[in-house]
Amino acid sequence: MERRFFIIGAGMGARDGLTGEAKRALDAADAVFATARLAGLRADAKICPLGELAERAVSSGAASAALLVSGDVGFFSAAPRLRQALLPHGAVTLFCGLSSMQVFCAKLGMAYEDAFAVSLHGRRGSLLGPVSYHEKVFALTGGENRADALCAGLAEAGLGRLTVHLGENLGAADERVTTGTAASLAGAGCGDLAVLLVENPAAADASAPIRDTMLTRGKAPMTKEEVRWVALAKLAVRPRDTVWDVGAGTGAMTLELARRAHLGLTYAVERNPEALALLRENRVKLGGYNVLPVPGLAPEALHALPAPDCVFVGGSGGALAGILRAAREKNPKVRVAVTAVSLETVGEALGALREAGFANIETVQLAAARGQTAGSHTLMRANNPVYLFTGGGAHGE
Repeated sequence: MERRFFIIGAGMGARDGLTGEAKRALDAADAVFATARLAGLRADAKICPLGELAERAVSSGAASAALLVSGDVGFFSAAPRLRQALLPHGAVTLFCGLSSMQVFCAKLGMAYEDAFAVSLHGRRGSLLGPVSYHEKVFALTGGENRADALCAGLAEAGLGRLTVHLGENLGAADERVTTGTAASLAGAGCGDLAVLLVENPAAADASAPIRDTMLTRGKAPMTKEEVRWVALAKLAVRPRDTVWDVGAGTGAMTLELARRAHLGLTYAVERNPEALALLRENRVKLGGYNVLPVPGLAPEALHALPAPDCVFVGGSGGALAGILRAAREKNPKVRVAVTAVSLETVGEALGALREAGFANIETVQLAAARGQTAGSHTLMRANNPVYLFTGGGAHGE
């Protein structure tokens, strides 16, 4: 006779919160396995760590075994992994439960179909990208990413004014729901079992391109929009990428990169204090709070940064070879794009990419002209031609 395994979404951990069919499956199971927090759902439940639930259920030999997981089996749950571990040993049935997002939004009287959900519970990541580009963000928190620490990060980035709803120990006797600003909740202190709902009515549109006219300009040179858009496509920036923009200037390319990597972080490295001041202004103006300005000279300023998935070099200050080496030392598979406007830099860029061992090197020369009205006519005014070099990974990979 085939063994049966039931993976039950236990919601917030109260029996009243289980669906009717989940209760029936729980009661009918020959053996029940759960973490300490959920073991009270059946008196004879065997307590074990989450990572051992499947192994213990299989080794028990029970004809039918129930495994309890918190929340809903389809919402940032261990259920899919448990199901794969159990399938070789019998039939597996999943029973849905209430997710913390459903419960919390109901308590707040808010809908959740328009919320962007992210889990930072025991995971690496940041709220800056999701909050910059979504009006409503729900986050599971815990571990290094405690709710108060995440609020502190929002405040430090300039988002301290945003409304934040904090839910602690949902469904338990000591449940607490608090609403305040990110700045006020940053120092409130909270437990490890907490969720956040962050509202940003002024969220930027991550899908919208940035036009040159949208930026506050200074004396620092700027990568023109036509070049930016080709470079973005060549770099193939992904939503969760960690990005370096070296020689960021006033932030034109930086903010484009940050919108493409809208769930990650973009580090803007710039040595010119005036350009950095304008970059910070444009960051706020265009809502790109997942841009982190890094004052300093490359490659020295790069050593403390996390490994990049892709790098754009718009200005190297004569240190291009060192910048490319630093990027590849951090991540041998990094993707890079380098722009050059002088013939001297063209030779330097191609040689530096080859010397650093990059593969798939491509060279593109871009010459764009823009229409300008002159009376009843439109005349074309050419921008300076720009050379764009891209490469990724290393030879032999």
